[in-house]
Amino acid sequence: MVKRSSALQRSSGGRLGRILGAAVALGAAPGAAWAVIDGPAFERFMQASRPVCAEQPARACVALAWSFADRDGDRALSLAELAAVRTELESWALRHRDRLTAPERSGLALGLLLVDSLGLERLHALYDQDADGLISRNELLADVRLDERPLPETLLDPAAVDRPAIARRLGVPPALLERLAP
Repeated sequence: MVKRSSALQRSSGGRLGRILGAAVALGAAPGAAWAVIDGPAFERFMQASRPVCAEQPARACVALAWSFADRDGDRALSLAELAAVRTELESWALRHRDRLTAPERSGLALGLLLVDSLGLERLHALYDQDADGLISRNELLADVRLDERPLPETLLDPAAVDRPAIARRLGVPPALLERLAP
């Protein structure tokens, strides 16, 4: 286990990493066919991911979030799976809004707004490079280079996250993505 200490981890207790890990599967579709996991299951996921995302290499955090989001175990994310996680993330954020820092609330709100503005189907298609109807981990992380640092630290590093490429893919101004970075 790689143990890191940073101002971000100390100030948020790794909560940002857990939120970002859960947000690996953001998406919006109110009538999604996939069942949404009940609140306690999402709470357990968030609690279990805390030490992983705060202290272990980013790959471990992403793997944990991926296994939670990939409900049918096919190693890919369907539109319905993304919709379920997006709904759960929003519900969790609303339940915990008083415990989240202002930057965490702002980042979540802007992230959800971006996803909702783009639309889940479009967002899914933008990342489904082989058009098989599923997003692989490689497709989702095409513009992110995970390393041995914890996920929050990795995501703050412009050398690890190609924000201009993500902005081009999403068709949004790069400044909007910079605003999402804490």
